[in-house]
Amino acid sequence: MMRVGRRLAIVAAGSTTLLVTWPLARCLETCLGRPPDTLVSLYFLHWVAHALTTPGVRVLDAPMFAPYRDTLLLGEYVPAYVPVALLALQLTGNPVVAHNVVLLALYAMTAIGATVLALDVLGTTGPALIVGLGFAYSPRLLDQAYNLQTLSIAWIPWLFLALERFLDQASWAAASGLAMLTIGLALSSLNMLAFAGIGVAVFMATAVFDRERRLQRTHFVRLAVVTAPMLGVLVAYVWPYARVARAWGLSRTLVEVQQGSARLSGYAQWPPEPLVNRLFHLDGSSPAQSLLPGLTVGVLMILGFVALHRPSPLRFRLRPYVAVAGAAFVLALGPTLSTRWGSLPLPYWLLYRVVPGFDAIRTPARLVLVGDLGAALLTGAGLIVLLARTPRRGRSLTVVGVALAVLAESVWVPFPGAVTRLDARALPQVYRWLGTQPSTTVALGVPMGDWVNVAGVAFHLRRVVNGWASYDPPRYAELVAAMRAFPDARTLTLIRGIRPDVVLVDREWLTATREAALSRFGGDLHLERRFPTHLVYRVTGALPAGPEALEASLRVERAASPGRVRTCVVLRNPGPDFIPLYPVRHLRVDLRDELEAHLAGAEGWLPLDLAPNVEHATCVTVAEERGKARQVRGMLDGVGGRLHTFRITAGDPPRPLATLLEPPE
Repeated sequence: MMRVGRRLAIVAAGSTTLLVTWPLARCLETCLGRPPDTLVSLYFLHWVAHALTTPGVRVLDAPMFAPYRDTLLLGEYVPAYVPVALLALQLTGNPVVAHNVVLLALYAMTAIGATVLALDVLGTTGPALIVGLGFAYSPRLLDQAYNLQTLSIAWIPWLFLALERFLDQASWAAASGLAMLTIGLALSSLNMLAFAGIGVAVFMATAVFDRERRLQRTHFVRLAVVTAPMLGVLVAYVWPYARVARAWGLSRTLVEVQQGSARLSGYAQWPPEPLVNRLFHLDGSSPAQSLLPGLTVGVLMILGFVALHRPSPLRFRLRPYVAVAGAAFVLALGPTLSTRWGSLPLPYWLLYRVVPGFDAIRTPARLVLVGDLGAALLTGAGLIVLLARTPRRGRSLTVVGVALAVLAESVWVPFPGAVTRLDARALPQVYRWLGTQPSTTVALGVPMGDWVNVAGVAFHLRRVVNGWASYDPPRYAELVAAMRAFPDARTLTLIRGIRPDVVLVDREWLTATREAALSRFGGDLHLERRFPTHLVYRVTGALPAGPEALEASLRVERAASPGRVRTCVVLRNPGPDFIPLYPVRHLRVDLRDELEAHLAGAEGWLPLDLAPNVEHATCVTVAEERGKARQVRGMLDGVGGRLHTFRITAGDPPRPLATLLEPPE
């Protein structure tokens, strides 16, 4: 019976995925979800596949955000899906096809996993199929068709299934499967791995109270043996992320996290039911808000609670998943709850403050998807209760009717993963030309905030100064803002400092005034090619002065607080031109007294650039009784990981930094 159920799950998942996501199967080469996340996923899949199959290419040095290195680590680059994408790329050469094949596979994988898990928990085929439909094709999950990282929820039913098998029988196969699925989820989305970790912790805390599922010594021994190599793989994968996050100061503020959290008022709203609302011209809530994905699922969940109150094996199997759902729905509210008495801390606040990695997650609201798995299993239990009261001859018809009702309340028309078009054959000619240039070519697209530049890099894979990811490298947002004034003296100096090979100027953006201004900078930019959509300028100007031209001095002044003094390392641009500092350097200063004893230290990023006669100060405040700093040792991180050191003594006149720099370490 279980084997038949699994076969039905595969057939139902494949056919339903094609139906629910229609017309995606008909336009695999051109259809995509809404940008920018789809464009970034496209870029990740194509770049990683290219880097892994091209000798001499360092995978972490992705094309976007040049000339910074390790820029692939600014987002989750889904290496687990690269084998599927690579096969599609080899067959078609089109990254859009690769993206969409992965997308369809994830929806099918979600449906099969949820159905097989439900078969294990509920023990009956019909309700298990409804669980698969209700979870994989919920309005909330279908709305995430633009985000492959979020669709990595597909691994979680399989993870719980492996956990169930391991608890039932602590075999080596079950323990190894649990470890492999954890690695697969990590290589798909670290955010979803963190959410799954919460679910597993709550599941285990609830399941161990089941008298029939006591953990034995064998469980601990075999789990410990497979955990050691699993942790080795996870550390090797996560360590580069941690290194870049620490070096660039990447994290989310509490305000950002709260903005990405669910709302308690949203939970009480009417289910979204996109197709029903469209047919009857009604307004539905956002799929990310409503606690229930549909009216049919809501009614069956109520019946499912009946099963929880009946003393049966099903009650003990369901209870951990209901606990997981409850925890997920609470944690999805984020770190604080806004009330008329002010903000009250919620459990997620503790995760944000204490557990490593949670301060990097911007959208706790997606924890609701983990809760949806428990809700779907409760829906299946409710259907069991309903079928028990249905005549035997009408049970199959009831299952079919429930399935149609669930799909009618879930399906999006049009499917969110096929609402935009990106035809590789219609890609602007300038990007096809760029793809024929040497692999070392670096380009800058103007205007910088244009999504076309992001789409283009997913095809030509040449390094570009432009970029889009979960995080920006230091001062990138300031560079984008500054480039709005292009072309002027400042932006031309920034370009010469970054030193791209070519600048691609969008002709729609290029007004007559801007074109006239460009003609005045012929010594810096040489018009090389004209395309229907872009003008290509070759960067020819001389390399401008860098940070070594700044004048460095030491300034001591009284602080605002009584009994304290401020010692500042001052870097000043003596003029007469702008001094570009992008990609920006990180400055650390170490204050020492006349006996060379350490007093205090500070660190920070240098600005994007410095205008003539403008200074930048990095200051440290210390108690006056600790003595005045006589000397400062500075450490300046340069491009490519080089470290320059310099020393400044109190009372010395300002001197060019070039005369103070020691050889790089």
